[in-house]
Amino acid sequence: MKIKNGQKKATFTVFFLSTIYYIFCFFAFIFLVNNVIIELIISGEIDFSKRSLSYLSVVSLIIGIAAGARVWIFAKIDERKARKSPPSDPQ
Repeated sequence: MKIKNGQKKATFTVFFLSTIYYIFCFFAFIFLVNNVIIELIISGEIDFSKRSLSYLSVVSLIIGIAAGARVWIFAKIDERKARKSPPSDPQ
């Protein structure tokens, strides 16, 4: 959905898709840094245990939900500001 000035409206779909995107990105980043780089340097092997993957899943889920909510909340704030303020150049 679009509102005035061509901006997209903040919907639940935007929240859901951005949350999924952030969960995936943070899982990949944390896995790369924690399991590949740090574990490879310390122990010489990559940790694929169930405990490690469940920890990464929980952490990336929490961070993804927080980041997705932040994006959605700021989009809602911008949408509300755009609705309340009149255009500066009414031509």
